[in-house]
Amino acid sequence: MDDCILPVMNTGLRGIDVASSKICDVRGKEGKLIYRGFLIEDLAQNASFEEVCFLLLYESLAMQSLQIYSQR
Repeated sequence: MDDCILPVMNTGLRGIDVASSKICDVRGKEGKLIYRGFLIEDLAQNASFEEVCFLLLYESLAMQSLQIYSQR
């Protein structure tokens, strides 16, 4: 028996799937967060608050519908 073997310490939930979601995808190793198919960086730089809300609620960025939604 080898006395130099150290026990493996696992911390947190690294590598464990905890939930599935149709809204977002977390790709931790790649450093990506994706909402409804759009990178969060793209949404943060190019979309308004209302556009992101519409995307999360209705699963798309339909511009004509968004204009009606924004006017409410």
